[in-house]
This record gives sequence, C-alpha cells and structure tokens, in this order.
Amino acid sequence: MCENKSRTSDGRLRLVHDGKHYDVTDFAERHPGGKLVLQRYQGQDVTAVMKGPLHRHSPAAYSMLSQYCVEEIEGAADDNGNVKLHHRENGRHKADLQQGSSKVTNGRIPSPGCSDRQMEIEKLIDWDKPLLGQVGQLGDLYDEWVHYPVEKPYRLFSSEVCEFFSRCPWFLVPTLWLPLAMYFAFTSVVELRQGQVQVFTHTFSALKFTASVPLFPVMFAAGLLLWTFWEYCLHRFLFHAKAVTSSPGLIVAHFLLHGQHHKVPFDPGRLVFPPVPCSVFVTLFYVMYSLLLPRALVHALVSGKLCGYVFYDMTHYYLHHGSPKENSYFHRLKSYHAKHHFVHQEIGFGISSRFWDHPFGTLIPGSS
Repeated sequence: MCENKSRTSDGRLRLVHDGKHYDVTDFAERHPGGKLVLQRYQGQDVTAVMKGPLHRHSPAAYSMLSQYCVEEIEGAADDNGNVKLHHRENGRHKADLQQGSSKVTNGRIPSPGCSDRQMEIEKLIDWDKPLLGQVGQLGDLYDEWVHYPVEKPYRLFSSEVCEFFSRCPWFLVPTLWLPLAMYFAFTSVVELRQGQVQVFTHTFSALKFTASVPLFPVMFAAGLLLWTFWEYCLHRFLFHAKAVTSSPGLIVAHFLLHGQHHKVPFDPGRLVFPPVPCSVFVTLFYVMYSLLLPRALVHALVSGKLCGYVFYDMTHYYLHHGSPKENSYFHRLKSYHAKHHFVHQEIGFGISSRFWDHPFGTLIPGSS
C-alpha cells in the first residue's frame, strides 16, 4: 500500500477518474464549475460524480481532462472515495510527479470523450506551427475540428508583429476604452448644457426638439441596453455564422473571428477583443449613429455603449478565469457560458446577461 498522493502537502490539486490520477491544479481557476468544486472532491474518485445529474460532463470536457493525467492507479476507491492503492507511472518521469508538475503527457491519453475519429482529425493540425496557414485546408472537417475544444498553447501568424497584435491582456480593455467613454460623456454634457442641440432637424422633423442635460442619462442608459443587444447579435449572427468550408479563405476568417476561441477557450491572451479590430467596430457604429443624431447625443449613446462593452469583455474573461462564489450571479453565468462552450454551442449566446436568449428562443435548457 502506498500513501494517497492525491492528498499530499505539496499544494497540488489531484483527482481520480476511471482508474487514472489527474493533477488539475493548473486548470482549477478555469474550471467551468469553479475551483471550489474541485477542492471539494480533492483526492477522491470522481468517476460516478462526473456521470451524475449534478456534475455531468460533456465528451469534450473528458477529452480536456485527459491532458492532465499523470498516472494510472491499480485498484478502486474505498467507501469514502479516497484512493490509497498501488500505482504505476503513465507516460511521465517519477521526478515530474514528485515535483507536482501537471504538464500534458506525451501523446493524448484515450478518454471517454475522445474518439478515434477525433484523434485522427486532431493529427491534421501541427500545433507547433502557426494555425492560420493550416485550418483552411481542413475543408469539411473544419466544423467538427473547431468545435472540439482543447487546451494548449498556439500561435496564429508567422509574423511576430501580427502575432503580437492578435493578443490582448484583459487590463488593456478598460485602460483604453474607459477614458474614451469618459471623454464622450464629458463632451456630450458640455454641449447639452449650452442648450443649442437640435434633434431631428433633418429627419423626422415633426419630432424636432432642443435637447438638454437631463437627456444625457437617458441616452447613456440606452447605450448600455443597446450594447447588450449588439453583444447577442454579434455573438450569434456574426461570430457563430456557419463556416463556408468550401473556401479556405472563409475558414480562416471564421477561425480568426471566433473559431479560435471555441477551439482553445481558455487562452488568456485571446479572450478579450484586441484594440485594432475593436476600433473598426467602434468607428462603424459611431458613423452610423452620426447619420441619425447630433454629436452630443451620439457621444452620450456611445459612452454608454463603450461602458457596456468593457463590462462584457471583463465579464467574459472572468467567466473563463475567475472563481465566483457558488450560487452567485456570476457563478450562474459561468456555468451557463460553460454549457455554451462544451454542450450547447449553437445556443446560449448571452455572455454578460442571458436576457436576449429569452425572446430569441436560444436559452440553454434547464437554465431558467
């Protein structure tokens, strides 16, 4: 008999599943159910738990779990779910285990969620090379490949410059866009205080009126609400548009826009929108609103919308890398978004809120 390595004092978080030992320490913060759930079952056999109604996992989740296998265990769990039995190394040096490393083993370990077909499709991509030069050649296999999530490092471009601008740390979003939102809000209030802002002078002239400062919070709130609608529409109709697999170029565009996030959902450098493409969207919306409203109201609307966007991107990052308190609003959102990634990828498009999933009929079953 040997000591239960799942309960060592090295600070590592270990679980047992289907006769294999997993070190999930490095994944704990990203676990869709939260870190506390993993800690609750530390050192225990979770085979039955992961099949139960409360914690049932998708095939993709099982495949991702396989990357954290560190050893196989001979025998079974005791009545308390703890494993204190002989073990044998599986694809790793004993020194690595003693150091508490949780690196991926050499070669994927077969798991309940990884079929032979999926493993063969995965072999078509060399993850040591830039992906944009490869995904276009997948053709009809692309849709199946991109919706089978993995966790591994990757790069998109051969160019170091392009690769640099394709990544964005989370803190850059509020650092860049909140000052711009404040500028728009300030200029809007200044112009409205002058009492010379005429609304609908060229369009809808029958509704013409002079705007004043009390209209600012109304337009700001409208911008916030409008963002939630655009968040839903962009995610559903643009990001989740069906990839045209007959065109390598359109496959690359799909992967660059959103496919990469579903393939590698936990990459911290590609969870928030990079400034360059985001600036394109901001400019387009600004021009569109300017065709309908005077500048003061456009600035009020855009300031609210930018704040809504920042909240969305920070929420999205937190849902993937944060550990919200159980049963809290963000914990429920985290669970909801995890279902979108791993179970129901064609519905559940709300991220910062599930509001628009209700009227559009895309609410994930059992989420109400």
